[in-house]
Amino acid sequence: MNTTMKLVMMAGSAIVSLSFPAMTRAAETPSAVRVDELVVTAEKREQKLKDVPQSVTALSGRTLEVLHASNFEDYITQVPGAMLVSSQPGTSRLALRGVNTGGVSSTLATYIDETPYGSVTGLANGAVLAPDLDTFDMRRVEVLRGPQGTLYGASSLGGLLKFVTNPPDPTRYAGKIEVDGRATEHGGLGGSVKGVFNAPLGDRAAIRIGGYYDDEAGFINDPTRHAERVNESKFSGARLSILAKPTDRLTLRLSAVGQDISSRGSSTIDVDPVTLQPIHGDLTQSRTFSTPSKVAYRVYDLNVGYDLGFAKMTSVTSYATLRRDSNTDDTPALGGLITFLFSPNQPVGVGVKANLKQRKFTQELRLASGAQKFEWLVGGFFTHELNTLDQSVDAINLANPPQIATGLGGLETVHLPSRYTEYAGFANFDYHFTDRFDLSAGGRYSHNNQHSLEVVAGKGALAGLARNLANASSEGVFTFAVAPKYKISDDLTAYARVSKGYRPGGPNVISPTAPPALQTYASDSLIDYEIGLKADALDHRVQFDVTGFYIDWSHIQLFTVIQGFGANANGGSAVSKGVEASLTFVPVTGFTLSANGAYTQANLTQDTPAAVGGLNGDRLPYSPHISGALNADYEHELRSGASVFVGGSLRVTGQRYSDFNPAPAFNHISLPSYATVDLRAGVELRKVRVEVYVKNLNDARGILDLGGAGITPQGGLQEGVERP
Repeated sequence: MNTTMKLVMMAGSAIVSLSFPAMTRAAETPSAVRVDELVVTAEKREQKLKDVPQSVTALSGRTLEVLHASNFEDYITQVPGAMLVSSQPGTSRLALRGVNTGGVSSTLATYIDETPYGSVTGLANGAVLAPDLDTFDMRRVEVLRGPQGTLYGASSLGGLLKFVTNPPDPTRYAGKIEVDGRATEHGGLGGSVKGVFNAPLGDRAAIRIGGYYDDEAGFINDPTRHAERVNESKFSGARLSILAKPTDRLTLRLSAVGQDISSRGSSTIDVDPVTLQPIHGDLTQSRTFSTPSKVAYRVYDLNVGYDLGFAKMTSVTSYATLRRDSNTDDTPALGGLITFLFSPNQPVGVGVKANLKQRKFTQELRLASGAQKFEWLVGGFFTHELNTLDQSVDAINLANPPQIATGLGGLETVHLPSRYTEYAGFANFDYHFTDRFDLSAGGRYSHNNQHSLEVVAGKGALAGLARNLANASSEGVFTFAVAPKYKISDDLTAYARVSKGYRPGGPNVISPTAPPALQTYASDSLIDYEIGLKADALDHRVQFDVTGFYIDWSHIQLFTVIQGFGANANGGSAVSKGVEASLTFVPVTGFTLSANGAYTQANLTQDTPAAVGGLNGDRLPYSPHISGALNADYEHELRSGASVFVGGSLRVTGQRYSDFNPAPAFNHISLPSYATVDLRAGVELRKVRVEVYVKNLNDARGILDLGGAGITPQGGLQEGVERP
């Protein structure tokens, strides 16, 4: 159980939050008995959510604040059909509608405002490095389900997650400071300090700056090392944005976003692979030495908008970096061998250090018409991505404190630089045949060139592992989307959508004696067929949408082993089908009920290569049949002008299966379903909010990840768990 008290007040206190009127909850409270109408940018123009002919979830800044949802673990269950696989802060895999087979390349694209973030290649571990940005002062989080290849391009074959930050406001000064303290059951104390300030710079410009620091208490112990709370983590970040409107036609916005996530160790416990029961006791792990990790996000972008009269021109230029430094304890797998080869008189541990650096430049230029009978959007896109992955296998002297054994660092080193360049052109058209019937259609052609190099060196008995391999690939892909929409009435809209998405192929760095067909791997793609309804009812007190979908996924990219080399390959096909729904109901002023849920069947329709371990009919990893959430919140205004509020959530994740594995003992293990209960309550004055909340009240041991085969003591596995 994770309990928190948050105090908002004007004067000083040990736990303080200060809000100016422009940023208070009261300013956002609806004045009528109706569901708030959200505006989104799913189709790269502002539209009402109910008018977008595809399945979209938008979590507003207010919703995120009410739910105390600052990271993926807090809010991903509010998105129908979404799944999270996570074992350590900053190491997260996201997927939608079951589109996941493990591997190293992401199936979900991530944007920060208009900037694509993260690697799209299979050579930079993009699948497990989705940016887990703190949602403080976020305008909203948009999630587009289904392929988004037309407008968003590579690696959006499963969907898109988009962080939309608050822009500077030239009309007023505003600010907020928030401080809270937390206690985690079975763990320690933590807390956060967050603040944001907005200031006009004359009548046509403004600056907005914010920052935060969050200390998450650890709750996992290591009895082998007599270490407590080994998964303690810290989040720190800052955002700066400057907005200027030199003329009525020209708008400039310059933004910078940075966040660091560091953790002392993984949030995993060691479990028996058959029973999934802890090996060393509840919430414990056994490591030879600590396994810290650090991830750093940096995004810089310039957004220029100019009204040409007949159309609006938008230019988005960005530069982004990502750095991840991680440490893995490989002693159970390699300790005996390394001791025998290099240190027969003194047992040593084995550590693997991995350092990933990514630099990414993007440029998008597009023109979009105004609202008219025939609307159009055309654009071009360019990206240049440089990645470097360095790994080192080191013998660890087990004296206290452990350190690299003298002369035994870098027993094997791997240097893997890669380069990805892509050009794309895209267009989307909307034709309004009548006031009720629209047709949207679009296409995109993308061409990429990739180059990779692998340099391996070894010491002593490992010198024979040395190699120097280079490879390259080139590929062009066309994607499309067609979506008719019909307004049955002013409050009820039906739509259909057929769309294609893809994930780039690339070069493999493997033995030159491997068959030519395996030297590169091709893109995989899927085609999604969906129909949906979006509706308002009871004088806008009810808002709901429901979508049915069928996905045909072919040439699936899989991570496998080819002649002893880890490599990407294409193999097999899969189908995902299901229904998603969400509903919001405001029966009386101040009382809001919301629910979302998904039923998904995602299964292989062909065997994978034997080295992967998947069989025809197997469910895709971490894809539950049933998932969803139910929220209830009530806010009542008192005569004094103050208000009180209370709420709760139930989050449910159904039974799933772990990743495919060629070893039968570790292959496709069934993971039990779980549910968590959250509660919240508080009081608010004009500038003061005092609040208490509880997450995971029922102390559920939800499994977020299961892996570590071969590197876990006593033949166990490492199970990532929900915070108690």
